[in-house]
Amino acid sequence: MHRTLPLALLIFTLLLTASPTAAAPTAQQQEICFPDIPGISNCIAPEFSSYWQGNGGLPVFGYPLGPRALGTPEAGADQLYMQWTERNRMESHPDAPPEYQVQLGRMGAERLAQIGRDPTTELVEDGPKDGCLWFAETRHNVCDQANGLGFRSYWEGHGLKIDGMSAYQRSLALFGLPLTSAQAEQSADGEPIITQWFERARFEWHPDKPAEFRVLLGLLGSELQGAAPPATATAATPIMGVEISQGSVAQVAGRLGELGIGQVRYNGIRWSDVEQQPGQRLWENLAGVESELTAISAAGAAPMVIVRSTPVWARQVPKSACGPIKADALPSFATFMGELAARYSQPPYNVHQWELGNEPDVDPGLVGGDGPFGCWGDVRRADYGGAGYAAMLKAVYPAIKAADPQAQVIIGGLLMDCDPTQDTSPPCLPGRFFEGVLAADGGHYFDVVAYHSYPYWQTQRIDWDSQYPKWAHRGGVMLGKLQFLREVMQRYGISKPVMMNEGGLLCYRNHPSCGPGGFYTDQANYLVRLYARTAANGLTGSIWYTLNGPGWQEGALLDASQQPRPAFQAYKFMSSTLKGASYVSGGVDGVVEQHSFRKGDRSYTIYWTNDNSSATLPLPSGAQVIYTFLGDAASPDSLGTVTFSFDPVVVESIR
Repeated sequence: MHRTLPLALLIFTLLLTASPTAAAPTAQQQEICFPDIPGISNCIAPEFSSYWQGNGGLPVFGYPLGPRALGTPEAGADQLYMQWTERNRMESHPDAPPEYQVQLGRMGAERLAQIGRDPTTELVEDGPKDGCLWFAETRHNVCDQANGLGFRSYWEGHGLKIDGMSAYQRSLALFGLPLTSAQAEQSADGEPIITQWFERARFEWHPDKPAEFRVLLGLLGSELQGAAPPATATAATPIMGVEISQGSVAQVAGRLGELGIGQVRYNGIRWSDVEQQPGQRLWENLAGVESELTAISAAGAAPMVIVRSTPVWARQVPKSACGPIKADALPSFATFMGELAARYSQPPYNVHQWELGNEPDVDPGLVGGDGPFGCWGDVRRADYGGAGYAAMLKAVYPAIKAADPQAQVIIGGLLMDCDPTQDTSPPCLPGRFFEGVLAADGGHYFDVVAYHSYPYWQTQRIDWDSQYPKWAHRGGVMLGKLQFLREVMQRYGISKPVMMNEGGLLCYRNHPSCGPGGFYTDQANYLVRLYARTAANGLTGSIWYTLNGPGWQEGALLDASQQPRPAFQAYKFMSSTLKGASYVSGGVDGVVEQHSFRKGDRSYTIYWTNDNSSATLPLPSGAQVIYTFLGDAASPDSLGTVTFSFDPVVVESIR
């Protein structure tokens, strides 16, 4: 039997459970920013940063929706400083005792009121259920939905870190009392989801996700602020950047502003140059690096710096500088990385992205001992050396974060030469490296997964990505590798952003036929495809290798004289046209591929075919201009259609 709960009792119990708290911020606290997350321009304010970081971070609170600002938590209340996040609202109470100076909003109760639901009039339960938590105050149970997984386990497993409180009190302080029973409710995409509302949260059950993510918290902050994305939410346009080779920055830094480049990958800083003997610091050996990082930052771009080259005394493989670090030298590397992050996070360098190695999934026997890539791979091990790389991540990640809370730790861009799920002879051993990292619990010690993707140009006009032999079965080299990485992360309950941080269209071994055959124009064609697919597939960005020319296998945006190639012009057109735009929708229908972006009152739809056939489609309403992939403009025809083929076109429309 079910009964309703008297309103007076609910109000009384809610007054008893005041908003949760955290320790007062210290003078040393810093804001927490998210420079590599597209669309997130605000930072967690210093007075809230330790609370946000120490009590759950992104899964519990989400990203900031705005800056710290004055506001009233409820009608009639005094104004106070607060900051909204996707899932909550942090409030500053400086006159309260230290442990109560940051408090949380009652987001669940507020959202229910906003949508016109009064939980005091809804059905309640008769009493406790076996295996559940019973809350007599509101007469609701909180139960698991599977064996050891579900709302009870999540509620009990999370709580505010407040000294002197029991585990139960900490969970109660974070989430509050249940306001409803668990029941099926319609999600934003129209699907029924088991949902339970609490004073300060909404629990959602997703049985199709990995165990770690089956309970998710609703985006109550976004919903209360009117910023909740609809089911057809747009995705912010990702950052597209370039790599500049060491020693070439001075020649090409002036081009960064011309292209509107926001991110530059830089290879890099060599540990062996600075710490030639244990404890030694030869910072003067990085004078050239410091000059180049200063120039990159001054041009308005964020440097992504590769750290590589193990000193002789720290090498696990004696003749391999690119190889793994000895276990007893990992603390030294962690200390070095902490000092590096502290030193170069400051102006004029402004480095907050650290990539640990470059293509580490390569065995030392396959590359030179001091090459710019490799080589943590170990062909003798089932995990291909991934566990050793994970041990390194565990050592250095805390040191980097302690030195610079804004820092992003990036897995060294993976070569991923082949797909280990395929039955090949010989078997694909390098493909096991990333899984080896996760199997050794390395998934909690990096922020971004990076991989590399290079198709080779062919004269036949068939989408180059899709023709890459070792990844064609998954849709091509760029999307196939991405699919594989996400599959592996899902198996281990890990969800991390993915970046393609080294790629481009290559002329195989600089073959002389490339120039006369149209390679450089096709390179521009490919850049537009890469830009659109990066946005469409949720990558945090793609890095073109390189800006400075002529580049490896003619891959650069500039030629040997550092003059623009057609791909440079395509980059400039895409960057200027779509700066600040959001990805809306797109996909593939047969050989036709299209992707739409929106910026203010304007929409941009990119069309192409993946073979050399042509297609004609109706123009979007409000179509004003049709651009070539190099940015040349023409007016739409009177028929109201757009005809295109292998070379992309961009249609600009006004809504």
